[in-house]
This record gives sequence, C-alpha cells and structure tokens, in this order.
Amino acid sequence: RCSTETHTLSRSTRVMSTFVTLAVSMHSGGVTGARRASAGTRRSSSESICRTAASSQIGTRGSIRSLSQTISSLTARCGSSGNARNRSVTTRAAPTSVTDDFAAAASGEWEGHKVYFDEHGVPVQIPDKYMPPAFKEWGQVLVDWQSQCAMKVTVDTGLYARELRFIPTAGCEADSSTVETKWDRVVDVGNITPATAACSSIALGSYSAGPSDLSAKGATSSDATDFDILTIEHCLAFEDKPKPKKNETEAKRARVRVQQHLQFDADTKEFALKKLTAWKEFFYEPFNNAASLCASCGGPNKWGEFSVLPIETFVEGEWVGDVWGGFGDENVVLLPSGIYSKVTTTEKNELVLEAGWFVSDRDASYQPPCREVETHLVSTRVYGASGALSDVSFAKRERRVAR
Repeated sequence: RCSTETHTLSRSTRVMSTFVTLAVSMHSGGVTGARRASAGTRRSSSESICRTAASSQIGTRGSIRSLSQTISSLTARCGSSGNARNRSVTTRAAPTSVTDDFAAAASGEWEGHKVYFDEHGVPVQIPDKYMPPAFKEWGQVLVDWQSQCAMKVTVDTGLYARELRFIPTAGCEADSSTVETKWDRVVDVGNITPATAACSSIALGSYSAGPSDLSAKGATSSDATDFDILTIEHCLAFEDKPKPKKNETEAKRARVRVQQHLQFDADTKEFALKKLTAWKEFFYEPFNNAASLCASCGGPNKWGEFSVLPIETFVEGEWVGDVWGGFGDENVVLLPSGIYSKVTTTEKNELVLEAGWFVSDRDASYQPPCREVETHLVSTRVYGASGALSDVSFAKRERRVAR
C-alpha cells in the first residue's frame, strides 16, 4: 500500500524528543564492499506515481561527486511497459495523515541488523572492545550490529521506538547475549509522513520522517555549528505473500530503515551528507516494548558485509508500476543488500532526499527463486528553497525475471 532474553543491560538510556537531532557516535574504520556511484535512467511514460504533498521549499546543495558517465550507456536500454498502474494521488501532509491502519502496520517488535556507514557508503567496523576473542583470532571484521526495534505508533502522539543494539557473540551463545546500548526516541506526529491506503502500491507501514520546516529548526541559521545534524529517516516495508505449500497463513514482513545524517555549512549555505545509518529488519511479534529480546544467534542474516549491487540492477529491463525519476547525473551512495541513499539539489534549489531498496526474487544468490518478481521500493522527501517540506512520495516498481 502507499505509493507507504536473561540479558545484561549496559550503557545509558537516552530519551530524544525527535530523531532530527539523533547522532550515534561510532569509531571510524572501513571495510571494502561499498562504494558510490551515479546513474541515469529515463522515465517510463507507462508508469504512474503515488504522492503525498506537503508545503513549500529550501536551498541546499548536495556535496557528493557525480559519476554520470558510469551508466550513460545503460539509459537507452531502460525499458517501459504498457502494463503500468494508472494511480496518481495527491493529498496534503498533515498530522491526521497518520492513520490507525498505518500505526498498526508500523508497530511491533522488529529484529535484524544495524550498520553504520560513512558518507561514501563504507561500513564502519564494530570497535575491537566489543569483538568476541574468537573473531579477533580469526582476523574477522564485523560491521553488523544485531538490533531490535520496539516501535509503537499512535494517531495522537506519533512514533515511539526503543532501539536496542547487542554486543556481538560467537555462535549461538544464548546465555551471554548482552544489550550494549538502549535508547528511547519519540518522533512527533507532525514530522511523520506515512505511506497510506490512499496509495495502494507500497506496503503499509512505510514512511519518511523529518522536520516539516528546516528553517524553524535552526538548521539553516547563520549560527549553525558542527553539532547541528539534520537526520531524515526513510522506512520501506515489504510483505511476502503466504506460501500455502509451506502451510504459511500470514505474510512475512520485512523493512529497511535508512537515516541520512546531514551537516549544514553556515558559510556555504549548503547541506552535506556526513554519515548513514541503516537497518534491515523483520517483524517477529506485536509490540511489547522489548520485554522479550530476540535470540543471540542474530536472527535474520547479516547484510552489511556484502558487496553492493551493480547499477544495472536498477535500470535495466522492463519495469512496471510507479514512476521513478532514476539516478540522473547526481551522486548515489550504494549500500549492500540493494539499499541506497541519494542526496541532491535541483536547479530550483530544492533539497531532495531519497532512499531505495531492491528486493530480489530470491533471499540469497545460492537459493532458488521464492518470488515471481523483483521489486524496487523508493521513498523521497523534498524541501523547497524556503526550508519547508514541499513533497513526499513513495514508489514501487516490479520486474519479471526470465527463468
């Protein structure tokens, strides 16, 4: 729908009134396997779009290099299809846009892995002090933090999340699993734009969040400092249909969350991407505020240690569904597991923040297909020249794979 354990607790709990000021401090380091790229693709006139509009405009300039020549030869091969959905919807973004259906879909206990990246998409290594001795002896590098998010969304108060980060374990050491960090955060209902039933493409529970006006938050003021971090969050949800042959009665639900942390430079009056935080999560039970913790084995597979997907994954072949403007000639930060981030500035001085996720037709390259199509999910948030949120949109595209 809208085109939308015994465990030891350590560290301190931080309560945040809004994740706009969220900045998780990490030791820097790098491993290869993530890189940046750019691409261009033409729009298919046969595709349609689901949009949720907000209000007005802000000036910024993305500070990531362009690599447009990388895929210029691909543009001509981007196909179109006459089987597009004709589904254009525009509504005003308002607190009332958070519906009961969306709240129910976004709420729950979500387990998975969290990875930190620098502005180039290079994953940050987990500090040595948290590494199990066995991993050090084997010379292994870890970037995936096992995570759990207890999320509760209400129509009146907005989004509450208890975010847990676990110390890595070697094997299924169930009795030694430790929560390394726990913090609670709250996002005001007015700063959430959900993908709602008004647009019937992307799975319900998808959303983007951030301030409705950047200038009101002081992000563009002349006294902005190095500590003024703007954080925009995108959440893209995906549902696997039940498989009767496996006696499945309910859809399997997964989601990707991407936080883009940007710094405003008071001298240049520009925003620059400073770092990224991303989660790949799976729903495992209704919300209980992390009263029960996920298994120390790590639950779903880690994802941050793998290579990124090639640009061709997103632009080749015949796609049907919602309109996607492509990567254009601007920078895109490619992350593992088909996730990416894009921060650009238009000729109209609009700040465009996009995150996407490619869902393959199989869960691993060595496994047989488990889905009929490949899926590309997109969340876009636009701020105009005045600093006000001007547009929020979600898109879902699908492509059949030749067997």
